[in-house]
Amino acid sequence: MNKLVISSLLTASVWSGWGQTTVDLATQTKNIDFSNAPVTRTIKTGTVMPATCSAGALFFQTNAVAGRNIFACTSPNTWSVMGNATHTHSLVGDASGDLSSVTVTALQNRTVSTAAPASGQVLAWNATSLRWEPQTVSGGGGGGGASSGAQLTDLTVARVSGNLLTVGAQCSTAAPCNVRFGNTVYAFTASASVTLAGGTGSAFVYINRDGILTVGHNLTLTCSGCTSEVATAFPVDSVPLFRWTATANAWDSNGGTDVRAFLSGRTVLGGAGIAVINAGGNATVAVNSAVVGLRTAVPATAASVCTSGAWAADSTFSYICVADNTWRRVAITTW
Repeated sequence: MNKLVISSLLTASVWSGWGQTTVDLATQTKNIDFSNAPVTRTIKTGTVMPATCSAGALFFQTNAVAGRNIFACTSPNTWSVMGNATHTHSLVGDASGDLSSVTVTALQNRTVSTAAPASGQVLAWNATSLRWEPQTVSGGGGGGGASSGAQLTDLTVARVSGNLLTVGAQCSTAAPCNVRFGNTVYAFTASASVTLAGGTGSAFVYINRDGILTVGHNLTLTCSGCTSEVATAFPVDSVPLFRWTATANAWDSNGGTDVRAFLSGRTVLGGAGIAVINAGGNATVAVNSAVVGLRTAVPATAASVCTSGAWAADSTFSYICVADNTWRRVAITTW
């Protein structure tokens, strides 16, 4: 009888164990250790956030950016991203917004255009609009750099405000702006500024023949790092850089004309008594002996070799070659 009771109790116990399909981890477990489990998921996952949630619930969004893919239900039906996105400090200066949505609005405190760039364009500084803009850059052999002399940065002139121009902002000791006159090279290692005090007219920015950065004008202005003088055009013996117009006491916003030239040339023409001979890329200037008589050595005799028009002198006589190899002389006296 006892054996039958025990057997019945064991059978009932087994069937009772098989019938239990749900375990309440909050009340039926203690010191849970899942470190040896092949797979452990402690929160819900998916690509779409649940429409409803209770405060304290967690959700892992599988298609979100790493570091921004864990969300907590901070209040009923309200999900908030966890991790570094909870940083609420806003950026200032060239970038704005919080760390979750940074927007770059400037570079070196200079405005960046909102225009969308086209394929192959780069962000370049526009000295006229005074902002960074998408621009197409070509040339320079490898596809970069300036494509024309007007795009070179040496001694460029830019309008900073209604009364201020800067000249050669890119010139420095490490990267000087060089200008050559003959066999002399003048190096500019700092920028200059031109401040307009008043007037309507034009300013002509150039390097004069002494290698001095000069502003010729018919306005009222002052120069810092340059010199100024009254002028209505570029001097013929100067290296022109820019012409800038002013109206009613202010520099015109689109009044700059770039006249810098990478390629240039100068023609030398002969005049009365002057002959110019061009050979091998050089121009030789000489006196035209057929027009201007050349001084030669004092002839030894009246038949010494000479060309008509040549002359000579010593302390006693003045000699003139009146025809080829024929000299005449007159005595030199005092009065």
